[in-house]
Amino acid sequence: MKQLNKILIAVVLIIGLNAQAQDSKNPWAVSFGMNALDTRTSAGGGSSFLDSHFSDALSVKKNWNIVPTISYIGVSKYVGDNFSIGLSASFNKVSKYVSLVNSNYVVSNPGDVTFYGIDANVKYSFQTLIKSKVIDPSISLGLGYSVLGDNTYQTVSPGAGVVVWVSENIGLELSSKYKKSFESREFNSHFNAPSMLQHSVGLVIKFGE
Repeated sequence: MKQLNKILIAVVLIIGLNAQAQDSKNPWAVSFGMNALDTRTSAGGGSSFLDSHFSDALSVKKNWNIVPTISYIGVSKYVGDNFSIGLSASFNKVSKYVSLVNSNYVVSNPGDVTFYGIDANVKYSFQTLIKSKVIDPSISLGLGYSVLGDNTYQTVSPGAGVVVWVSENIGLELSSKYKKSFESREFNSHFNAPSMLQHSVGLVIKFGE
């Protein structure tokens, strides 16, 4: 797996370094990196929606599920007026599952359950609006499917992110999205189809047609 990761990084960097510099001639982008999943957001409790879903969003060591390898990849195409459309796929293993038990949040291991997700995304970039050549903030909306263990369910994923362009073609990408499930979170005290926060960090490469 480590050798595959090195090969993938090398190939994508070569593509990026040989691409044209102008954005108008580089409508395509690929991204890859690591993702983290947090089930705390749908455990319940809290005094309000924000408190319930986001009050403990940065408890990395306690709540986040991370696999130490490339765990997401995406491809997108610029379609004009600061919009781009794309597809993304990710995988993870859930070993930290947060539940609300007697008004207390309890973290348990459901058995290193495998997660797979695929989304179709629409993204709007604010880079031209803020007139920056380096900082590229954006908002996005995705529709897709998630698979957690034996459970498959639909999700809608509003999100936000930022790309810091270290060259005209290569950038560092940070993003977060709320993967909202339309199914029951738990069934008979077992995990089923939770909503989750998904955070990603990685590289994005622009290239031409």
